[in-house]
Amino acid sequence: MDEMKKNGPGPGPGEDDGPPPIEFMYRGIPKLDCAPVPENGVLEADVVEVGCGGSGIPAAVSAFENGTKRDAIIEKQKRAGGNSVMARGLFACESSVLRQAMVKSDKDEIFTNAMNWHHYSCVNGWVLRAWINQSGNTIDWLRKRDVEFEVNTTTRMTYDIAPHWHCVKDSTMATPMAHLVEELIARGAQFFTETMVDELLTENGAVVGVKASHAGAQFEIHAPSVILASGGFLANTEMVKRFYPDYDEENFGGYKAPNMGESVTMAESVGANLERDIMLIKEGCASSDCAPRTLSEFGREPYLMWVNKKGRRYVDETVGSILQIAINAMLNQPEKASYVIFDEGTMHRMMDLGMELSKGDNFRGVPIPDLKEQFARAAEKAPTECAICDTVEELANWIGCKPEVLQDELNRYNGYCEHGYDEDFNKPRKYLAPCHVGPFYGIRHRAIAVDTCGPIRVTEKMEVIDQNWDPISGLYAAGSTTAGWQSNDYCGAYIFGGAMSYAINSGRIAGRSAAKYAVK
Repeated sequence: MDEMKKNGPGPGPGEDDGPPPIEFMYRGIPKLDCAPVPENGVLEADVVEVGCGGSGIPAAVSAFENGTKRDAIIEKQKRAGGNSVMARGLFACESSVLRQAMVKSDKDEIFTNAMNWHHYSCVNGWVLRAWINQSGNTIDWLRKRDVEFEVNTTTRMTYDIAPHWHCVKDSTMATPMAHLVEELIARGAQFFTETMVDELLTENGAVVGVKASHAGAQFEIHAPSVILASGGFLANTEMVKRFYPDYDEENFGGYKAPNMGESVTMAESVGANLERDIMLIKEGCASSDCAPRTLSEFGREPYLMWVNKKGRRYVDETVGSILQIAINAMLNQPEKASYVIFDEGTMHRMMDLGMELSKGDNFRGVPIPDLKEQFARAAEKAPTECAICDTVEELANWIGCKPEVLQDELNRYNGYCEHGYDEDFNKPRKYLAPCHVGPFYGIRHRAIAVDTCGPIRVTEKMEVIDQNWDPISGLYAAGSTTAGWQSNDYCGAYIFGGAMSYAINSGRIAGRSAAKYAVK
């Protein structure tokens, strides 16, 4: 999710949230008119890309680069770009940008660390390796198209993460997508917007095109290669629960792209091999979708104290530095509920010194003298999400726990702060800040679900495989709809910005593979 947060100048954490204007989100991406539906109901093409977002667009460009002449791109929305327009940047290693910044970057080390991070579970080493190996080249591929990137010490999640997150300078990933769409227009690609793919066409076990519909008119596109790149299916609750049984909408907020898992349905219809479970890209330390951004900025500060619904502390709070791990601890609590609490002393500490782990550069390490007023406004706007309490008893009542339990937990924690040693969870001494001076502040921790990963199994060439683990001729997939590039926890400390990076790189690989097959 962090690649979807703007890290530079912008709205302060105390300002009201709200979706940015459409033209701002899709900055520079040309508006597209749907290509005419063929009069005879049939169109011939070399490659069909299903989806015109972070994977489909690079796939189409890559296909043209590798010899195709007739590409048809189908998008159910009015605009190209998909979720990519919300991303600020993407992971890459051994890029020219990193070399210029003198940042150590070794693809072998990153690959090994990533495999260890995922405990070799649900990760296809061939797929992961293909993505990592190409990532640096993709940055140069985009730079040749006049996209400027910046890498610095602020483009990372915490202190011990190397800055491999390549952020688009003064913009978002909408800018490179705009350049690529313009290139596709110049190359003569045909865009079918507000168009749905109804089914895949097959012949003798091979995929040979699609059947689509636009404004009530059905037509077919015959092509030797089809690339499924329509994104995940977070908006399809039934499908999410099928592949992620623990999913509960009440416990997960966050923007849900209108993706319903069309690629999964189509792949399954032709016998694709699907993972039993998906990985949900999720993170913790967030506030309600309806609450001010202030609360999400507060949530992961290491000086704070976390308690569950029973008023018991349950983790070393510095886990908030990596949100994909923090969420696991939070979801393991009673009713999956978690609360952040701190006192007046910690409030003044942050007012004087700024926040330590805020996602915004303009709040991290910068004094915020009106922070208390910002929090008061947040409590007034979202009283179920945060509170200012004069007493511990009042704070306990807001949480819904027994006052004596919360008081005992505070006494225990404050004792650790006094002696400089956390006997329970070994929280680093420097972050042991007591919580004993009223008023007391509370924040309801929330979880965010960003996207789904999987379940379509693919080879390192992005070929969709069948039940016998053999490629299905003519069928490819890219982006979050595929499996093998993530396991239970998203990206970790080694591939920050991974979702956008994998989308583009898997798209490029799929386009290259599909083009070579089509040209043959």
